Amino acid sequence: LGMISSFPQTTEPAGWLKCNGQAVSRATYAALFGKIGTTYGVGNGSTTFNLPDLRGEFVRGLDEGRGADPGRVLGSSQADMLEAHTHTVGLADDSSVSGSKVKEGSGNVDASFTTNSTGGTETRPRNVAFPYFIKF
Repeated sequence: LGMISSFPQTTEPAGWLKCNGQAVSRATYAALFGKIGTTYGVGNGSTTFNLPDLRGEFVRGLDEGRGADPGRVLGSSQADMLEAHTHTVGLADDSSVSGSKVKEGSGNVDASFTTNSTGGTETRPRNVAFPYFIKF
């Protein structure tokens, strides 16, 4: 009861509901409501509650004091992010090179440049897509 799993199919297996954020009946799924309550949404506030919406999401283990992802609570979500980082670009201090060059010593630069953009619309690991379902 309440277990979430992925299956390589798009239809709900018997005894499971798709984790797509839908509002479902508190009476029909009373045992599941007793387990997850309104963690993923209050539904209409009286007769329904929401299932988790895991469409297009990677699930991350809850930190629970470890310190790798502090401050998170059960069922919370995060927007995508790329960790801040820098890239060092070395330019030759060589009078035979045409154009601007780096000054020796102080680190001052005669000119700066921006590299071309690369990549897509998000940062993600390799993956395979399956829908998530919750046992009721």
